[in-house]
Amino acid sequence: MEEKNNLEELVTYNLWANKRLLNWLKTNDKKLLTKQCTSSFPSIITTVHHILDGQLLYYCILNEQPLKSSLGNSIEEIFNELIEQSEAFVNYVKAQKSLNAFRSVKTKNLDGNFHQFELIQHCMNHSTFHRGQLVTIGHQLKFTKAPSTDMLFYFIQRNKIHSKN
Repeated sequence: MEEKNNLEELVTYNLWANKRLLNWLKTNDKKLLTKQCTSSFPSIITTVHHILDGQLLYYCILNEQPLKSSLGNSIEEIFNELIEQSEAFVNYVKAQKSLNAFRSVKTKNLDGNFHQFELIQHCMNHSTFHRGQLVTIGHQLKFTKAPSTDMLFYFIQRNKIHSKN
């Protein structure tokens, strides 16, 4: 049960961090979100879209469903879809009794069977990695006041909320 609680915390953190980062990106010039930069992905929006695609992929694998593609075309649609997908991960984890069942993964880079909890941990780590890239790209574009999305800041905020209740 502790493992499931830890994963609930991880997917809730992912949602919090995605909201925090997207809210920051929304405060900047929309034209800059599509500007070409030097990074793994050529712009902020393509990096956000990559995070979304990763979350969609692993969510579909966990649910043993065919891969769904992102429906968003505009910046706002992609941002909204990432939040919706992050919320879906929270709901998925909360609804599971156990996350030990195996899921088969076969992509061009992966081929194997993994526990559900391993896939969730990997997906959340993937999103965290690319959120860091978004801040770096933002710095290239002269964005200021990037929010901290460190997990400890999430814990601090969570603890403040719990201590008020």
